[in-house]
Amino acid sequence: MRAKVFALIALLLITLAVTAHATVTGAYKATVASGELYEISFTPTAPGPIRVHFELRPLELWASAQLYKPTHDQPVALTMGHSSFDLIAEANTESLNQPWRVVLFHTNSVALTVELDITFPRAFCAEIASELGIRISYEEEAGELEDHHCDQMWRALRSLGIRLTEGLRKIKFLPPSNEVEGRFLYAERTIEMYRMTPGRRFTGVFYHELAHFIHFIKLGASLKREWSSLHKQSGSDMVNYVREPFGGPPNYAMTNEYEDFAVTFSAYILNTKELFDLGIARRENVDKTLLLEKAKLIAQVFLHYTDGRPYTYIYRFGSGYPVIPIERAEVPLTAGNLPDFTEPIPWEKF
Repeated sequence: MRAKVFALIALLLITLAVTAHATVTGAYKATVASGELYEISFTPTAPGPIRVHFELRPLELWASAQLYKPTHDQPVALTMGHSSFDLIAEANTESLNQPWRVVLFHTNSVALTVELDITFPRAFCAEIASELGIRISYEEEAGELEDHHCDQMWRALRSLGIRLTEGLRKIKFLPPSNEVEGRFLYAERTIEMYRMTPGRRFTGVFYHELAHFIHFIKLGASLKREWSSLHKQSGSDMVNYVREPFGGPPNYAMTNEYEDFAVTFSAYILNTKELFDLGIARRENVDKTLLLEKAKLIAQVFLHYTDGRPYTYIYRFGSGYPVIPIERAEVPLTAGNLPDFTEPIPWEKF
């Protein structure tokens, strides 16, 4: 009995270690008829642990499972079980960027329902998992993530810094939708991304959802109250808002104070100077100051002090496809709480 307990503890520790260090989890589900094979492929692009977790129904039905490396005829891991079991392996450099295979077979007289979670390493998502502790997953219908997705998310998260991203628990990719491109789930501290190709729009949507996380979780009570007041004063006058900068409805910021914050934040990341230039122009040309005040509040999100002097970060998008370089610079704030764009600006590229 003691040997069994120790074995279970060892298996649990291995499972926890794999989950902590592997980087992407794909969720699959199928019904397998008697005597049929169920096969899935996935492609690790970074070295690290692999875990394939099976949940079988009905519970009493047994099945065999094998895990194959690329070009290998013999499995690197195999087992037979019922209810719930795992396959564990390791992706090395020789087995990367090629499809691995999972094969399930059963000889029961009735159909078997199987749910699989395949957790494996992908480049750049590995850094997100190890440095920030964020779990990344995708549903089968969304398709396996590309390294470009992971690369772009890693650039965005690093550009904001640990202070503004710590506490985000999960990023989940769902099938494409005609109605929504992303969501932030407050209670779960989760960003949902509805699958799209990497590029400018994907980057903009990801920053938009990160802005919701920052607004709900990271923004102090005083800045939240100030933002709410600015939004209420903005009313239905489009002059007080910035247009959605990444191809969404142009007046999306007018939806509510939360979308107003996310749209303004995204415009700040796209090009901070252009946002301030627009706010200053509206103040000088039509005597409307609210957009400028909103831009100044976003600058306060990045406020920090060096030698007792207030600084903020400014941003701009670089040129590239499918991965967009993000550029950030540290600049002092003027007496009027405006970023100082006059000094030579040392841009840092992510």
